[in-house]
Amino acid sequence: MSSDIAIRVVSLGKCYQIYRNPRDRLKQFVFPRINKIFTEKSVHYYQEFWALRDVFLEIKRGETIGILGRNGSGKSTLLQLICGTLTPTTGTIEISGRVAALLELGSGFNPEFTGRENVYMNAAILGLNQKEIDAKYDDIVAFADIGDFIEQPVKTYSSGMYVRLAFSVQIMVDPDILIIDEALAVGDARFQLKCFQRLESLKQNGTTIVLVTHSIEQIRTFCDNGLVLNDGRPVYYGDSKTAAVKYYQIIFPEENSTLLNSDIEERDEQQAAQEQITQQKLTPDMYDESSCYVLHIEPGMKSDTNFGSGGAQINWIKIYGLTEPNIIGGGETIKVDCSYSWNKNFLRSVIERNFLKSDVSVGIALADDKGQYIFGCNGFDANLFVDCYESDEAILRFEFILPYLKSGTYFLTVSIPVGTMENHVQLIWYDYLVELKCISAKKNVYGVCHLDYVMKRIK
Repeated sequence: MSSDIAIRVVSLGKCYQIYRNPRDRLKQFVFPRINKIFTEKSVHYYQEFWALRDVFLEIKRGETIGILGRNGSGKSTLLQLICGTLTPTTGTIEISGRVAALLELGSGFNPEFTGRENVYMNAAILGLNQKEIDAKYDDIVAFADIGDFIEQPVKTYSSGMYVRLAFSVQIMVDPDILIIDEALAVGDARFQLKCFQRLESLKQNGTTIVLVTHSIEQIRTFCDNGLVLNDGRPVYYGDSKTAAVKYYQIIFPEENSTLLNSDIEERDEQQAAQEQITQQKLTPDMYDESSCYVLHIEPGMKSDTNFGSGGAQINWIKIYGLTEPNIIGGGETIKVDCSYSWNKNFLRSVIERNFLKSDVSVGIALADDKGQYIFGCNGFDANLFVDCYESDEAILRFEFILPYLKSGTYFLTVSIPVGTMENHVQLIWYDYLVELKCISAKKNVYGVCHLDYVMKRIK
């Protein structure tokens, strides 16, 4: 294995034998051996369940990968195979470096031992010798921050104290590879912040991190790449932001589902008619503002960062108030005009099928280059409702004072939902549609706590 590869997984699979009753397990143990003597016919008394299948991974040293998938998709199974607590049915795994795993926090603790004794025992299991544990003990105790309870049996701990100590042991051993299975929600907000700061430090020092979580924001902001699993098989491996969208497509299948044949034919006819009149719809040229950024959207544009049930589209976006095309600074009044249109007949079937209100709107959000949202709003927030039966197009204006941001790259995400905030269907979601550059004159600024905005319909 190459020296810059920390983990290599080739054609990995894990199959379990499922028995209907205990007698079948006994039959499986006895009868196949008898059949081998008298016949070549193979007999088995179980059903196969493949928890994981056909997984290929190559994770570089210092890389952080996030694993996404619904419950039962094989995420924890994959981590256990990588850690060696499970044996693969097919494929191979190559590991280079010392592994620390946060699979089940505190699973190795003895409830009768004190916190101190459990620290030494767990650290020894992770491969540290007495001298190394002595050197790290004070840091572990300080990170856990459980005070004098460190000298008490852990059976007297609260659940929060228990997992804080377990997490501290695992995360302070400076591993080459750190495996984390949904263990970043331990403790209070202050302790979680310490955990992420420590993970950032490990990442900068070259530790390879494999993270399983249901938090999309953690994947987008912290991970370099993402793996999406569905029904035990990988469906995407690559950029973490694209992986987040792929995960959305899985957990919200009704917004990316295959339509009935009649709906498909009707949609195709309407889409063809819509494309013919696209040029006749409202264009940004009707405004006379001289300095702005304009982005035209091709009808039916598809990419890995788009998803939704269809039936609507953004025609164009126009942004006023930029210091230069694509350049934002801070403190400016920004206006975002968004022209969008929809197919009335198609939306009627979506509304009736999902028992929705006939209100269609636009959502807008600004995110940084790690995928962390800075701010955003939609028509539902602003009590701005557009009845999709009254017309088939609208222009909304979103106006706000831009907060001071750190210099860097930012992205504007735009979506079109129909329904209400509580019950809606995402017609189309354009993730990272517009790229903007920020050149800030101020240092050490980031984000905004409160955003004053105006959202109104202008056509």
